[in-house]
Amino acid sequence: MKESKNTAKILLIDDHKEILEVLTNILKFGGYDLVAVQSGTEGLKEIERDEFDLVFLDLIMPQPDGMTVLKEILKKKPETTVIMISGYGSIEVAVEATKIGAYDFLEKPLEAQRVLLTAKNALEKSFLIKEKYALLKENKKRFQMIGISQEMKRVFDMIDRVALSQTRILIQGESGTGKELVARAIHFNSMRASAPFHSLNCAAIPEELIESELFGHTKGAFTSAISSKKGAFQLSHQGTLLLDEIGDLSLRAQAKVLRVIEEGEVIPLGGQEVEKVDVRIISATNKKLELMIEEGLFREDLYHRINVVKIHIPPLRERPADIPPLVEHFIKQKCVENNILQKKISDGAMTLLASQDWKGNARELSNFVERLVIMSDSDIITSKDVMATLHLREIKEEPYTINNFKRARENFEKLFIINKLIANNWNVASTAKLIGLERTHLHRKIKKYNIRSNS
Repeated sequence: MKESKNTAKILLIDDHKEILEVLTNILKFGGYDLVAVQSGTEGLKEIERDEFDLVFLDLIMPQPDGMTVLKEILKKKPETTVIMISGYGSIEVAVEATKIGAYDFLEKPLEAQRVLLTAKNALEKSFLIKEKYALLKENKKRFQMIGISQEMKRVFDMIDRVALSQTRILIQGESGTGKELVARAIHFNSMRASAPFHSLNCAAIPEELIESELFGHTKGAFTSAISSKKGAFQLSHQGTLLLDEIGDLSLRAQAKVLRVIEEGEVIPLGGQEVEKVDVRIISATNKKLELMIEEGLFREDLYHRINVVKIHIPPLRERPADIPPLVEHFIKQKCVENNILQKKISDGAMTLLASQDWKGNARELSNFVERLVIMSDSDIITSKDVMATLHLREIKEEPYTINNFKRARENFEKLFIINKLIANNWNVASTAKLIGLERTHLHRKIKKYNIRSNS
């Protein structure tokens, strides 16, 4: 038999040397890269040390036995595909192993054709599983949260605390603060990560269509229902459903959502059949639901159902320390998305961005950085680029929006100096003369506010 080439790597774990030799002789003709060990302890060390596409694991071994090793493998690397090897009298245990997560089991004595066919099929599944986990990893990276402030560290801590639970969560924060990012971070770090994540913006759907979007409908349920359609709850089965802007749901829709939460089942519009759904619900809103309850616009019983754990995302103006890392992240992201060579940003430009009041929060900052990336001619974004994009000619800061007088005054003063320095091409002498300050006095102000320019 001619040996063929194969890139798959297989780990063999069996305490009987003869069985390892038989497996090695069979599988080497498939061209597989093989590693063979004679104990569960050695096998677990290999799993820690390297990546394997497939594992053949003996069920009956001295401690740790095959079942214990299987559980450890799936705990450490859940994407690993495992085939159990069982002798006569251990078939029931082998079947139990497949329920835990083993792909299949082979009975001794081992038959060459059966081993090769099972390995081929298992590897096909293994590659699909690894692809799925790679996509999950990419999704985690894509929806990572950016922030170094104490406020965001508290949000990250909450995400870590609730992700592995099944509890319902209410995310509150202004528009653009990243409520959906928090919801996705919770989902992709949960036990439901490989199941669907579905987001439904309750504010963007007309009231007459919201129930169909939530619960689905049958063909002919209404005039334009030319075919049956699944709703958000069915699409999110075994996964996570984000009810974004839940405060915009009508009282009628709220009552039906409450029923789904309590009963775990939906009835599509126009249908009679009950459908069971297993969905983790995360709700998000920029409204004060407590006030809406007092005004009779939101059901108190639904509020208590969705608000088991509350996560508040503070606006960007309350965590200015997060602006520089967000800007750096957005620059890298937007350069990639727009096929532009990576750009950097000068200290002066970063200072100016950090001094702005981003009323649209991270979403507004993201859009602004994208404009900077596209419109700046150089590979370094300067304060002039920022000023040109901001269209600032005079200070438009509103100090009265800041409650602390000293901070409001300093914020205005810093912005004023930056604006005038930029207008005078960062010439300190000219700027001092223009604003009526001694040059040494202006230098002290520049040092105080850590104003720099790499323009």
